[in-house]
Amino acid sequence: MSNLNGRHPEEDLLLRYLDGELSGRKSRQVRTHLEACWQCRAELEVLEATIGNCVRYRKNVLAECLPPAPAQWKPLDYETVDAELAAESLVARLARLFSPRQNAPLRWALSGAAVLALAFVAINKLGETPKVEAAALLKKAVAVSEARPHLTKRLLITTRDRRITRVIYGSVQPRQEEAEIAGMFHGAHYDWNDPLSAKALSDWREQLSRKQDQVTPDKDSFSIKTTTDEGELLSATLKMRAADFEAVEGRFEFRNREWVEMTELVDQQTSPASTVAGTAGGMPRQPGVPPVSSSSSSSSSSVPEETAEPSAFAEELQVFTALHQLGADLGDPIEVSREGREVLVSGTGVSHQRQQEVHGLLDRLPHVAVRFSDPSLPASNPAPEPATRDAAGPEKPKYPARLEARLGGRPQFERFSGQVLDWTDSAMSRVYALRRLAQQFPADAEAQMRPEERRTLHNLAREHVAALMQDLNKISNTVNPILKGVGAASPDTRPLAPDPTSWQSAGDELYASGRRVETLLAIVLGVAPGTGEERSPELMSALARFSNTTEHCLTVLSQ
Repeated sequence: MSNLNGRHPEEDLLLRYLDGELSGRKSRQVRTHLEACWQCRAELEVLEATIGNCVRYRKNVLAECLPPAPAQWKPLDYETVDAELAAESLVARLARLFSPRQNAPLRWALSGAAVLALAFVAINKLGETPKVEAAALLKKAVAVSEARPHLTKRLLITTRDRRITRVIYGSVQPRQEEAEIAGMFHGAHYDWNDPLSAKALSDWREQLSRKQDQVTPDKDSFSIKTTTDEGELLSATLKMRAADFEAVEGRFEFRNREWVEMTELVDQQTSPASTVAGTAGGMPRQPGVPPVSSSSSSSSSSVPEETAEPSAFAEELQVFTALHQLGADLGDPIEVSREGREVLVSGTGVSHQRQQEVHGLLDRLPHVAVRFSDPSLPASNPAPEPATRDAAGPEKPKYPARLEARLGGRPQFERFSGQVLDWTDSAMSRVYALRRLAQQFPADAEAQMRPEERRTLHNLAREHVAALMQDLNKISNTVNPILKGVGAASPDTRPLAPDPTSWQSAGDELYASGRRVETLLAIVLGVAPGTGEERSPELMSALARFSNTTEHCLTVLSQ
């Protein structure tokens, strides 16, 4: 192109600029354009990253995979060659032509072509890696954020010509000076209600059909940058803490060359999400522990709730909240106990990755010690091995065969059994987690907690019960129609005992019901020995009682 003032430089021109092949005048034109154009700078960064990936791949992978080059050719004696060829028969010439030794150069060429094709695929995969990594990090950050209450926080917003402070999730009315900035975000379809959040970046990113992601790790944080040539917002960057995936800084660059930077403020007049007092009372919340909202009394003589004395169970509750964030309360061999003034978190057979995640959340908590044994050793409480079919048992050709016929064949029966057993495993992991909470925080201990601590405990238990209810609905809606289709009687839903008065006692009943359902389900599916035809009505009744107890437990937790 001859003029850079009216349009963007093409890709081949940017490549020549990177290679230093442009003339001095043309190079200055491109450089001047790049200084004023975010879009072209972004494209240049993509080209540089791609070239860097190619160079690294060629050096680290391709160079080691290529076969050795052919040996140096010897000088040719044409007279001797012609004489030898004239003396050979046609059959001998053809045999020599198609011999493996004569075709070595051809095989080398084909091998090199295959490696180049592999390199092309690998480079494409390298280009996809940041996109996949960014999506996974944002998904995890959104899940962690949704587990926290949305509390008031203050943002310092800086633009090219102004600096303002904005309150998020507060009762402060929006100011007029925010209107112009808010209009830019609305025009870009970016959430202005909480722009400094993983959910806002994720929602905007998912709208884009063309985007480039860049993930930059740091010591205690990481940054996710997404660039695009669509819409009004060309680039959005969030910096998040690695410990709790909470966004603390952000930068947004718009098509009109405006930019906006945001930083979360931490002071004593507001309760931002990063410093609000948590379940331990007046101590600042540590990263990774969901905050609990606090309210100060209007009377100057009353003691604010933030300075009230925490209960004796506050630190254990913080630990369980952090473990729940990681999903480490769903089957990981992690134990929580108290040793004097310290809460000890220990375990054997915990993977290195899980250890690092737990250390990242719990090491900063006061009076909490994390001590893991060698993860290569077996867990202290290994899971029981699943029961196997009894090949000689009389039930194998009977009831499971009827289920197979009902489902349409053996493959359908295998898929049905695998899906139901997976749902059952998921449900039982919730039952074990709920029972563990009930044992760690019995009813008499809950009575000693502060109101916000009880709310935190109930929220943890309620999440497990709600997930359990979803799994039970899937099992019942899948199993009951099949069993009725092969002649099973309707379930008996009469209560066997009065409803439990506390969620802790309901947790014990859920444990007993879950083990009963596991046993009956294994018999009906032919995994364990027994009479499946007789056990089918019992299984349907056990599922009904399991669901009723779960619903009652959820009701108790919601009161």
